[in-house]
Amino acid sequence: MKKADNSATSVLILENDKDLADSIRVFLEDVYSVYIIDDPSKIMAYIDKYGIKLLVTDLDTPYPNLISRLHSLKTSNPSVKIILMYMFLDEDGKKDSSILKEADDYIFKPFDADVFRYKVDRLLA
Repeated sequence: MKKADNSATSVLILENDKDLADSIRVFLEDVYSVYIIDDPSKIMAYIDKYGIKLLVTDLDTPYPNLISRLHSLKTSNPSVKIILMYMFLDEDGKKDSSILKEADDYIFKPFDADVFRYKVDRLLA
């Protein structure tokens, strides 16, 4: 498997489940530079430092104010793409549209690696 070099497009994974984050890294690291964090307060620092082009995060996490952080991110860095992962739906069987509008794409967990890779590649093309 080819390792990404420093000129590769950078992807940031915000995930509190280390195993899931590592799996996503493995899916992507042949083409992309992948960074993993578990603290949403570090998002902007990573975007500034590494030129992040895509943020992948899980809505089903214990991060307070995640949606407002995503909204701020999209306002200040509209070129950064966001993929939201989620497992749980609200009582109507869907996610609140105000949440999903912050995303450029989303994927329901558990997901197929090929489908996930397709979504990433399409957003970063």
